[in-house]
Amino acid sequence: MIPDYTLRRSSRRRTIEIQVRPDSVRVLAPARVAQSRINQLVAEKSDWIATRQQELRLRLPVSPQPVVLEQGSELRWLGEPVMLELTTGQPETAVNLSAGIIELSLSRRIRKPQAEAVQQQLEHWYREQAQQYFKRRVAEWSELMKLSPSAIVVRSYRRKWGCCNSRGVVSFNWLLMMAPVRIIDYVIVHELSHLKQMNHSPRFWQEVNRFYPDYAEAKAWLNSHGTGLCWPPVEARPVRL
Repeated sequence: MIPDYTLRRSSRRRTIEIQVRPDSVRVLAPARVAQSRINQLVAEKSDWIATRQQELRLRLPVSPQPVVLEQGSELRWLGEPVMLELTTGQPETAVNLSAGIIELSLSRRIRKPQAEAVQQQLEHWYREQAQQYFKRRVAEWSELMKLSPSAIVVRSYRRKWGCCNSRGVVSFNWLLMMAPVRIIDYVIVHELSHLKQMNHSPRFWQEVNRFYPDYAEAKAWLNSHGTGLCWPPVEARPVRL
């Protein structure tokens, strides 16, 4: 039996390639190869395709369940565990970090469900802290590296920790505030290095290495623990991406 597949032909291609994904198969073939030859090859590879798809499905990450942030919940701040201390019915909403405890006071005027209010107020606080932290830390690294970004931006990203554009603007993911300081420093050095090399060429990595020799370890940490830097936090911090 021939597995279902999509076909893409190209006049530039000289060989047939089978690309296997967890729930699909794509065949890349030269323009003039007969359809019967393609079907024959896919049929011959059917057992391998099924085995490969099963392997890929097992590798898919399991989406962890978000936790409800409440009294005693554990959060991360600059790589260190901190405990949430929650009080309600206060005159004003305020957040304070001291001695490993994030104290969140919720105003009595808040009408939304408590779990939603806690999550939103803590996210707002993390974002504000990130703005201040990156402004200060990027300035320190910029002076050391003798570079001058045109602006520093902190925002949400789904698939990256930072970026640098051709206008000299360096941007950072606020979720990094949950990562260790050494990891944040690596991302800062990485993005500032793009002010000299807008690519990932050997020259770029030489520039990174000048100021952050342990960059390989930092990259490995992000690959292993990056999905744990999410909001809202999750019950289990994943081991691999």
